[in-house]
Amino acid sequence: MATNPFDQRWDLSDAQREQVLAIKAGLAYVESAKAGLAAMEATLQAQAYAIAQDVMSAMPGRPSSYQVPIRSMAADLAAVTRVPDTSMRAKMDDAAIMIERFPATFTALAESRITAAQARVVCDEGGRFDDGELRARYEEIALQFTDTTAGRLRPICQAIAERLQPQTIAERHEAANERRGMWVTPEQDGMALIQLLVDAALAAGIDDRSNAIARQVKTGTGEGDEDPRTLAQIRADVVTDMLLTATPTAAGEGLDEIRAVVHVTVPAEVIAGADDQPAHATRVGTVAPETARRLAGRAHTWARLFRDPQTGALTAVDTYTPTAEQRRFLTARDEHCRFPGCRRPVRRCDIDHTVPYSEGGATDVCNLAALCRAHHVLKHHGRWGCRNENGVMVWITPTGQVLHEQPPPTVRFVATAAADGDPPF
Repeated sequence: MATNPFDQRWDLSDAQREQVLAIKAGLAYVESAKAGLAAMEATLQAQAYAIAQDVMSAMPGRPSSYQVPIRSMAADLAAVTRVPDTSMRAKMDDAAIMIERFPATFTALAESRITAAQARVVCDEGGRFDDGELRARYEEIALQFTDTTAGRLRPICQAIAERLQPQTIAERHEAANERRGMWVTPEQDGMALIQLLVDAALAAGIDDRSNAIARQVKTGTGEGDEDPRTLAQIRADVVTDMLLTATPTAAGEGLDEIRAVVHVTVPAEVIAGADDQPAHATRVGTVAPETARRLAGRAHTWARLFRDPQTGALTAVDTYTPTAEQRRFLTARDEHCRFPGCRRPVRRCDIDHTVPYSEGGATDVCNLAALCRAHHVLKHHGRWGCRNENGVMVWITPTGQVLHEQPPPTVRFVATAAADGDPPF
């Protein structure tokens, strides 16, 4: 009988452990050096941008709409760095914005406290603030949450920026909805790129429905029926087929046609119409309160969720069937795989007992967490330690490093509380 490789236990020898610790220290040093070099690079690019701006300002008459001095400077720098001049122009713009508008972020990068990718996220999501005081407040709060990956940092920064906006989400969504549209951009080799700007709830529905159909097509209905296309290719074909063969609605009210599974966290005050704070849809972010109320009115199943007023952690759910209740709870709490840095959505994850059931672990939300299959296997067979502290996952690497993984709603609620003036923890 073949041996399952996952059943074989392994461990590092003392010598190997010392080697790995040295490798980790070396990589940490490299990352620190890269951050410092990124800050140095940004300084030089911003200086070049400032020189080009000075040249433009000294030009007689109206400055050229083509900004020739800046384009020329970008092309000159691109020649020595071996990147396209358009890429250098974008780098110069980003560097000037970070140094001029986000000085605390630039300082954190120069001191190697954050990575270049994290700095881009903070600047990208803070770019909506024209008011210097609001922007500085946003930056101050956002930099308290950089002990994570850039991908995990982005929704946190979005939540902070959302709460600090002077206009309500309803007002901004009404204006933003006027910009909805579709654009087609020609690509090479007979291809084209289609971009669609729509309500976030509609986007979530499109995403989930196309995923569900694509997975069904990929699996097939019988032996030997698996489709040779990738899921991405099937998704593209599915959406194309639906657009070309479906009958459009007269008013374009796609909300009434959503049959996908979309998890939206809606404060009770919003449903009642007593508050206009935004709701949150998994994977796509902010949902306008009016959209949330309309979706709530069409919901067939409700799961009432409670959160700790101090930490924002979801603590209970009062639906009837225990198994479905726990899954709804974990879907809302975890949103994605709870391994550090992983963002695979919870619907594509296993529900894992932190303390194995075979070892007496309870089937309780305080002992359950979503893990994608790869990280589920790694937890049980990769010499990783793990504790579930009321939804906060504490991971211990094989070399002894301790990592704390906060559930996403907790981070969002705490971040927005900090935006209102309360301490972040």
